[in-house]
Amino acid sequence: MTAEFTKKTNLIGILIWTLLYFTLVPIKIIKKYPIIIIGYFYTVFILIMNYKLVGDYNNIQNNKEPDFKNIVDINSLMNNKAIQVSTAIFALSLAIKDIFKKSVTQYLLLFIIYTLLFGVGIIIPLYFISNQKSVHETNRINRMLIILRNISLSYSIGFMVSGLAIIVNRIYELI
Repeated sequence: MTAEFTKKTNLIGILIWTLLYFTLVPIKIIKKYPIIIIGYFYTVFILIMNYKLVGDYNNIQNNKEPDFKNIVDINSLMNNKAIQVSTAIFALSLAIKDIFKKSVTQYLLLFIIYTLLFGVGIIIPLYFISNQKSVHETNRINRMLIILRNISLSYSIGFMVSGLAIIVNRIYELI
């Protein structure tokens, strides 16, 4: 897997994110709470940084690269991050259910669902490939899955930030 492939995947991730965000988030919510665009731009920033921080050296072996030495640890790390995001969004939903009006809670529920969908809903089911005849092929597929999981987790974070932006906006309106 080349650095060029990783960079292109992040750029494609930005395009998909743009389509997803403005398709899944109703325009009436964006008009009512324009601050939620912070979640969109935050995810674009994360993906651009992923793009920029990929090195140009293509000959490194997966088993010698520090980030890819232990696939089980990477799998556990990604699952833990997804679960942490889900736990945070669940705690947030419990905390706000009695504070805000039903219409605001409905908007937040939408972002909670998207956060969970792109967090644990996509990340945890994508297990790593093993027991293939070719170690090279196994490493290539696992590396591709890591990139896709990272992009999906970035989407999840973007939806979570948008939900948090609505909450912050509403809290300032209540003060």
